[in-house]
Amino acid sequence: MAIANNEQQVTWSSSDSVSISSGATQTSDAVTFSATAFAAMVTLKADNGSTPANGDTVDFYALLSCGDPDGSSSNEYPNDDTDGIFLARLDTNADDPALATVALPVAKAVKIYARNNASSNAITVSACINEKTA
Repeated sequence: MAIANNEQQVTWSSSDSVSISSGATQTSDAVTFSATAFAAMVTLKADNGSTPANGDTVDFYALLSCGDPDGSSSNEYPNDDTDGIFLARLDTNADDPALATVALPVAKAVKIYARNNASSNAITVSACINEKTA
């Protein structure tokens, strides 16, 4: 059995990154895992659009789907951070840009939810997923 690494870019309305204004949130497009995926990691990036200040952080969450729970249409996802799985908090005041790579549970598909906690600065976020397949 051959093991492979597959990188998938996380997109935000078909763009590789998105600028999130202070206090706002963004949810990525869905990324579908390969049928043979058995492990995954995600690299998260936050790049402050101004001079970073104390509190300029971004919280990232995984919104996982195992498919269609009620058989009504297509994959269904949690709505936001209250139902998602916390991945990381990136602090652009400590490192700008800030990056982290963390384990990501494998499901059928995932969306990445990002919340900008800054009081005044916009922060650009991006991410990529590396999945191990057999």
